[in-house]
Amino acid sequence: MEAKKREILGEIEGKGFGKTIWSPIGRAMHDYNMIEEGDRIAVGLSGGKDSLTTLNAIYRVKQITQLNFEIIPIHIHPDTDRESYEHIKEYCEKLGLTLQIEHTNLSDMLFGENKVKNPCFLCGRIRRGILYRMMREQNINKLALGHHKDDIIETFLMNVFYQGNMKMMLPSYISEEYGVRVIRPLSYVEEKDIIRYVKKQNLPVVKSDCPYETSENSKRLRVKNLIKDLTMENKDVRSVIFNSIKPMLEK
Repeated sequence: MEAKKREILGEIEGKGFGKTIWSPIGRAMHDYNMIEEGDRIAVGLSGGKDSLTTLNAIYRVKQITQLNFEIIPIHIHPDTDRESYEHIKEYCEKLGLTLQIEHTNLSDMLFGENKVKNPCFLCGRIRRGILYRMMREQNINKLALGHHKDDIIETFLMNVFYQGNMKMMLPSYISEEYGVRVIRPLSYVEEKDIIRYVKKQNLPVVKSDCPYETSENSKRLRVKNLIKDLTMENKDVRSVIFNSIKPMLEK
């Protein structure tokens, strides 16, 4: 059994990702004390590149440390394609984990006859509400989400440009409404490195069918493209922005 775990750990870590993936994840976990003895950690597993990398990161910590904690992967399924989660279910089983699947009618709610003006906000709120409810029912005290360094930067700029405030996507915080801690292990990892990692490790990524991810009306996509353009002038622009807002992340 131990030999099998070491083999899986080797597959997860891969080669050449120490500086870009595992080191920044380790720093973020240490800076915000993300995982503690006795934790029961739910991993919001959409099946996308970010959530799968988050699952691997937490699994890796469990294997290389003496900490005793539980990992509970949860998938909120929109019921657009009931087959799409089978590959991530099998991947969880390979890690010795049981994927919990919650079926919803999210697609009808967001894209049905009565379309909402801000589907991204509503989608996120509904998914989070379901996760919190499942956590409360199972006495789970932490929720791990797959937001990365680019998400934090983009969210900050979106709030400045479109909302006129400086609200932050924090690496770790306690949800006052639900009384659980939310952690983001990928907070120091750039998206481009996650993409490279997922491709090289051939992780079972589920393709998103959300029409707003590539919509020209997406504010996040506009900000993402703006940063991309700025990177042409300064390849370190992401780090420059992130370092300037980092003191505000330590609330």
